[in-house]
Amino acid sequence: MTFQQELPVQLSYTIATPGSINLPSNVTSSVISNESYPQIVEMIRNSLSNVSDQINVIIYEAKIVQSIEQVKWKKLSTRSSSNYSLYVNATLQLPLECHSGSKCTDEIQTALEETPLTNLTLITANGTVQIQVEKATVQGLKPLNPQANHIGLIVGIVLAVLSILVLAAVASYFIIQKRKTLKLNKKFQGDYNLPINQKYLKKKHNYGGKVSSYELDENNPFHWPFVRFVKNWMGPRKSGFEIETIEIVENRDKLNNFRQQIDIAESRQTQSAFQPAIHEESNANERQKVLKRLDGLCKQVTHNRKANIVRVWHGCNKQLLPYLLSEGFAALGQTDGGWFGKGIYFSSSAEYASRYCPPNENACLLMCYVLVLNPFPVIHDDAPKNAKPRDFRFYGSGNYGTYQCHYIPVSGKKSSMNFRPPLDGTDHANYDELVVFESANILPQIVVHLKPPEPLSPPIQPEPAFVDVEGQYGISMINLSVGERNDDYDSDRRWQDDP
Repeated sequence: MTFQQELPVQLSYTIATPGSINLPSNVTSSVISNESYPQIVEMIRNSLSNVSDQINVIIYEAKIVQSIEQVKWKKLSTRSSSNYSLYVNATLQLPLECHSGSKCTDEIQTALEETPLTNLTLITANGTVQIQVEKATVQGLKPLNPQANHIGLIVGIVLAVLSILVLAAVASYFIIQKRKTLKLNKKFQGDYNLPINQKYLKKKHNYGGKVSSYELDENNPFHWPFVRFVKNWMGPRKSGFEIETIEIVENRDKLNNFRQQIDIAESRQTQSAFQPAIHEESNANERQKVLKRLDGLCKQVTHNRKANIVRVWHGCNKQLLPYLLSEGFAALGQTDGGWFGKGIYFSSSAEYASRYCPPNENACLLMCYVLVLNPFPVIHDDAPKNAKPRDFRFYGSGNYGTYQCHYIPVSGKKSSMNFRPPLDGTDHANYDELVVFESANILPQIVVHLKPPEPLSPPIQPEPAFVDVEGQYGISMINLSVGERNDDYDSDRRWQDDP
C-alpha cells in the first residue's frame, strides 16, 4: 500500500493501574521490549479505526516513565508518591493527505485522546507488567498553520518590543526620580531634614495621610543620640513639665515647600526691597544687638544653604496636631491682636514656650525650623513698660514693611506672665519671641509630649478660645484652653494654634 503522508507523534498514556508496577525509586523509566510493540500498535490502530482502518503505525521507542512527588503527611512528615505513564514515540503512516490544521488532523488527535481503557502485557527491562492504559496526551501531531505561525511570530515580536519599551520607560522614570531626589537631597542638606534613616524608624501616631510620625526610643542605639540632642536643645525645664515621649514628624509636602522657600529667600537676600533699614529706626544700636542675638541662634542650625534658619519651640494643645502638621500654621488674627504682631509665635526657649501649653495631659511642644529672611528687631521703644498691649507699636498688625518676621527678646516676672522687651537692654532679656507671618516658612520636625505639671505659681488660668477652623479648613469647631499673661493686662492668646 502506498501511504500519502507520515505524521510523527509522541503519546503519553495514563496508566490506570499503577499498583501493578513497582520500579525502584532510583529508576526514572523502564524501556519496553520490541516484542511488546505489536500490542501497542494494535491499541493505536483500534483508537484510529473511525478515521481510517488503513493507518500504519511505526514505533521507535516505548517505555514506562516514573515520576516521584513529595507529599506532606499530616504536616508532620513527608512521603513519596510514584506516578507512572506509558510513553510512545511513533510515526503514523496515512493513506490520505492530512495537512496541519485540517479536519483529519483534528479527528486523529481526538481519537488518540479518547483511547478507551486497554489491557496490555508488556515486557520491560525490569520485568513483565500487566497494566491498563487510556486517554493519551498527544504532542507533535498538530503544528500551527505556517501562516498563523508567521502572524503569531510577528505579534509576539511586537508585544515583546512593547514590553521592553514599557519596562525601559518605567525603569528610566524611577532612575530619573531617584537621581532627582539624590540631587535635591544634596542641594538641601541640614538639620531640618529627617534626622534618622527611615529604616530605623517605626510609624506611631496617625496625624493624617500626609504626615508620618515616628516615636523615639532612648533604648534604641539608633535613636538615643538624637534624643540627647533634643533634650539639649530643650535646655532646663523650670515650668514643671516633664517629658513623656518624643516623636519625629515628617510631611514631605511641607518639606518640599520649605525647600522652595529657601530658594526664594536666598534670591531676595540681595534685593533692595528686602534690605533692613535699621538706621532709620529709633535706638538703632540696641536693635543691632537684637539682630546679633538672633544671628547667634541661626548659627546653631547646621545646613549648606546661605539662608538663615533658626530652631524654635511652640507650645500647643496636642488635639490640634493633626491640623497643624497636615495643613500648617495660620496667623491668629481671628482670636486676638497679637502683642508684637498678628502672626505665629515661637521661642528659642522650650521652657518659655511650655508656659503657654494647657496645664493638662494635652500639653506638648512642637520644635520647628523657621526660615529667617529679614527680621525686624523689636525693642522697649516699641512696647514701653507702662503701656497697655493694645498700645504697642505692632499690636494687631501684620509684618512691618517688607520685614518677613519680628524678633523680640523679652523679660519679666514669671509670676505675672507679663513678658516684654526689657528697659535696660537686650542683654537683660531672659527669653525671646519670634513672630512669623507666613506658614510656608515653618517646618515642624519634633513633637515633645509633656506630662501634666504641678500647678504653677501662680497657675495660668484657662480661658476658652474658639478657633474658626471650620471657616478655614471645613472641620468641626474645637474648644481649647490657653493662658493669660496677667490680669492687669489685656489677655494674650497669641500662643494658641489656629489650624
